[in-house]
Amino acid sequence: MIHTDIQRAGEILKKVKSAGFEKAEVVIEVSDMSEMQIDAGDISLMRNTEGIELTVRGIDGGRYAAMKLNQLDDASLKAGLEKLREAVQSAPVDEARAFAPKQSLSPVKYGPQEPELDAMYSRVNNFVTTVGKKFPILNLEQSALQFNCSRMIRVNTEGLELDETGGYYSLMAMFSSKEGEKMSSFNFAGAVSRDLDAELLNWGSADRLMSNSVKEVAHVPFEGKFKGSIILTPDCVFDLMGTWFSHLRDDRLIAGTSQLRDKIGTAVASPALTIRVEPHGKEFSVHEHSTPDGYKSEASTIVENGVLKTYMLSDYGSRKTGLPRAVNSGYNRVIDAGKSSLDEMIGATTQGLLMGRFSGGSPAANGDFSGVAKNSFLIENGKVTKPVSEVMISGNAFEMMNSISAISRERVNDGGTLTPWVKVEGLTLSGGQS
Repeated sequence: MIHTDIQRAGEILKKVKSAGFEKAEVVIEVSDMSEMQIDAGDISLMRNTEGIELTVRGIDGGRYAAMKLNQLDDASLKAGLEKLREAVQSAPVDEARAFAPKQSLSPVKYGPQEPELDAMYSRVNNFVTTVGKKFPILNLEQSALQFNCSRMIRVNTEGLELDETGGYYSLMAMFSSKEGEKMSSFNFAGAVSRDLDAELLNWGSADRLMSNSVKEVAHVPFEGKFKGSIILTPDCVFDLMGTWFSHLRDDRLIAGTSQLRDKIGTAVASPALTIRVEPHGKEFSVHEHSTPDGYKSEASTIVENGVLKTYMLSDYGSRKTGLPRAVNSGYNRVIDAGKSSLDEMIGATTQGLLMGRFSGGSPAANGDFSGVAKNSFLIENGKVTKPVSEVMISGNAFEMMNSISAISRERVNDGGTLTPWVKVEGLTLSGGQS
């Protein structure tokens, strides 16, 4: 890994101050990546890359600007600071701009610091072989196992010093299945791990999603239109909840368009739903030790039994709105397990859909959304029956959160989140393109 340290970051910070900034922050991020790629079912590429990125933020007279560089030499820094001065002089005055204060935060180092290349190759080779035998009509496309190790150093004129190093392995597999002229829609599986102890097929949802892909080649066009029950798989729960989450964040709360403003302590979702964030959760392979603003990350509860407990505002968003700053970025999300098994949820569904993936456009300000359910199966009279193609889904994000009728006891851990199956009522399903 490229060498740098707190001292080098401090030297750059002094240069920023000397350039005339009242307040400044320097962030140096160094990355080391080793990757083994799979293309068309074969190991096609092995590569190692190193990178460095410098972010400099400056405040002068209430005006804020930022720049990024991928070189730390004096000439590049001098040219960059000249551009930063120009940018800050033309920026609007915004008194909400500030940097995190000095805190007692010790250096952090977690996860593997060097790749186990032989073990990586063994896992990838076993993965390709096992998938080929277990799912002979499935095609692995543009997939990869990566080792990632990064070091982040942050210093600012408030006295803050952060030094964090973390390593982990990540799997991203894209695939589709084909039998004769029949093909499934493409799908993907992703997960992270702190080690290589488990076979890759057992990471996250990989085995289940590939098994479903094989079944999806027999898909039929969905016909008709009805309002029914939809069981969201763990792979698409947060995608469909994304619209709702956006009303807890900076953009909408600052603009005054959030439908959840002034809702702290109010029921905003089904009593069955509890969502927490556990940045230091032992079940996770990747953790958040500090927020993007430079504060120590702490655990929080976003929704408890349907009641909104906190917003997800950055330090800047908090200053702009006068609302509390979130104590984390919301990465290590946990939805508490429910009381029903997945089989019980399916068995109680007369007419509905088991949805594997959602593809949709930008939602309306009031939460109305529409899109296409992909990699999905029809549920009829308590049984999963046949795969269906291009089912159109429409509804309202806020109504959806209140219409959650069941949450599964089973959950999927992808190394960064812990998510169950979630059953919602009242969304409209209609026939789309085959």
